[in-house]
Amino acid sequence: MEFQVKPGNNGNCIIFSGPMTCSNSREIENRIISAMRQHPRLDVDLSGVEEIDLCGIHLLGVLQSFGGDAVNIIATSPTVDTALMHLPSSHRHARLKRTVSVPTHATTRPAIAAL
Repeated sequence: MEFQVKPGNNGNCIIFSGPMTCSNSREIENRIISAMRQHPRLDVDLSGVEEIDLCGIHLLGVLQSFGGDAVNIIATSPTVDTALMHLPSSHRHARLKRTVSVPTHATTRPAIAAL
């Protein structure tokens, strides 16, 4: 998993790429916590995520839960979109708030969708 924080439109942007799975969830969690402590507003770019499992989705949910309106998912990959669409109905509440059009991997357009 690669993880970068760069200046973005609404503050700073966390850019994830590679796998976001249970095998690297502790590293991701530590980096997310560190970024949230350093930056009051965060955009999250998941367009480079090649693999995601329930642990990865959970970490994104935690990021949004703790960050609230200060955290926005601005881009997703086809892998992330597919994983979110396949959440069981009992986990619908775990779907992530996004501020981009669906699907984000096809085009980059401003603002709509809450999952």
